[in-house]
Amino acid sequence: MDGSRETGVREKSYSVDSTHHLVFVMSFWESGVVLNGMLLALLLLVAGLGRRVLPPIAKLGIPDSMVAGCLGLLFGPSALSLLPIDPEVLESLVYHGLAIVFIAVSLQRPAQGARGGGARSVAFMIPTMAVLQAIVGVLVVLAFTAAQGADLHPGLGLLLPLGFQQGPGQALSMGQSWEPGLAEGAGVGLIIAALGFAWAVFVGVPLVVIGKRRGWLKMGTSSGPGVVQKAEQETVSPAGSMERLGFQVAAIAAVYLLTLLVVSGISNLLQDKPQFQNMIWGFHFIIGGGLALAVRAGLSKFRVQTPLSDRMLGQLGGTAVDFVTCAALAAVNLMVFQSNLMLILVLTSLGGVVTVLASLWLARRAFPNDTFHHAVMMFGAVTGTLPTGLALLRILDPEMKSSAPGNAVLGSAGSLILSVPLLLVVLPLATSGWPDDVQGALLKSLVVLVLYLAALLLGWRFLGPLRIFSPFRIWPSEAAGDEQG
Repeated sequence: MDGSRETGVREKSYSVDSTHHLVFVMSFWESGVVLNGMLLALLLLVAGLGRRVLPPIAKLGIPDSMVAGCLGLLFGPSALSLLPIDPEVLESLVYHGLAIVFIAVSLQRPAQGARGGGARSVAFMIPTMAVLQAIVGVLVVLAFTAAQGADLHPGLGLLLPLGFQQGPGQALSMGQSWEPGLAEGAGVGLIIAALGFAWAVFVGVPLVVIGKRRGWLKMGTSSGPGVVQKAEQETVSPAGSMERLGFQVAAIAAVYLLTLLVVSGISNLLQDKPQFQNMIWGFHFIIGGGLALAVRAGLSKFRVQTPLSDRMLGQLGGTAVDFVTCAALAAVNLMVFQSNLMLILVLTSLGGVVTVLASLWLARRAFPNDTFHHAVMMFGAVTGTLPTGLALLRILDPEMKSSAPGNAVLGSAGSLILSVPLLLVVLPLATSGWPDDVQGALLKSLVVLVLYLAALLLGWRFLGPLRIFSPFRIWPSEAAGDEQG
C-alpha cells in the first residue's frame, strides 16, 4: 500500500517535472524570431532548388528571394495559412535587416574605377528620381482627395519614393511612424515596396532583353573594369582566435550597437518633437551606414590591420538582402492591399511608368560610358533598392567589369547628401498639415518639390555630364547619339 502511494507520488512528481521542463523549453520559442527565421530559410531553399530543378523558372530571371517571398505570401496567413508566419516578426526582421545590409556594404573598402563623371551622375540621379516619384505621389493624393471629397493622409503619396527607392525597411519604418493618421501605414509601405520589386523584375528583365536585341549594350561601352580591387588572400585563423566569418559578424553587430546608441541619443534630444523622433528611428540604416563608413575610414587612416574581408562582408550583405526581400514580400497583408486597391494600383502604375521613361532618358544623357548598363542598374535601384539594381546589372555584366558598379557605390554616398532636403524638409512639410490643412500642405510641398527638381537638374548640368535635351529622342540610335556633346 505504502509502495503504491510512493510510486504514485513519484509518478506525479515526474509528471510535474516533465511539464515544467516542457514549459521551460517552449519559452525559448515564444518570440517567434527563430521559427520565422527558419521558415524564411526554408522558403529560400525551396526557391533555390526550384531554379535548378525547373529550368523554366531560371529562364524567367526572377531572383530566388522574390520567388521565396511570393511563396511565403501564398502559404502564409494572408492566403492559404499553411505556414505559421508572423507578419509582425517579419516586419521587425525587415527593419533590422536593412540596417545590416548598409553596415555590411559600408564596412567594405571603397570601390575604384569611376569614369566620365559616372559617380556624380549616380549621386544626382537617385534624388532626382525620388523627387519625380514624390511629385507623382503628391498629385495622385490630391486627385483622389478631390474625387472622394475626403482628405487622404499625405504619407500615402510619399510612400511611393520611399517604397520604390529605399525598399521595404524604410517604407515600413516611415509608414509606421505616420500611424494612426495613415491607417495600416506599415502594411501599405510594404505593399508599395513589393510592387516596386515587381516593376524592377517584370519590367527590368524584359528591358534587358530589348536592349540586347537592339544593340544598346554597345553604346558608350568602356574598356577595362569599372571596379578594381585587390584580391584577398585566404588565410587560416591562428589557433585560439576568432574565425574570420565570426569577426565580420561581430564587426557588423558592434557598428549596429553603436548605431542604436547614437539614434537613442538623438531621439532623447528630440523628445518634444515626436515626428522628428520617428524619422530618426526610420532612417537608422543611413546612420548605421555612415558610422560604418567612418569606422572603415578610421581603420584605413591609422593603418589598423583587421580581419575585415570585403568578400565575406559582401556575402553577409547579400544574404541579408535575400532574407529582407523574402520577409518583406511574405509580410504583405493582402487585406490592406484590398482596402486601398485602386489608390495603390494607380499610384504605383503611374510611378512605374514615369520611372522607366525617366531612367532611360536621363541615363542616355548622363552616362557616356557603359550607357545601357547604367540605365538598367539605375532603373532597378530606383524601383527596388541598390542591390536590386546590381542584380539586374549582373544579367548584362556577370563579372561586374563595367564602370557601373563602381559608380554606384561611390555615387550612392553622395546621393544621401543630395536627398537630405527631401527627407528633412519635404516629408515633414507635406505631413505637417494633417489633419487640419492637408491640401494646403500638399500644395506647398508640390511647389518645393518642383523647385528642388530644378535645382538638382541645374546642379547636375554644371557638375556632371548631363545633357538633358541633346539628343531629344528618349533612346536614340548610336548614330543619333553622336549629337550629344
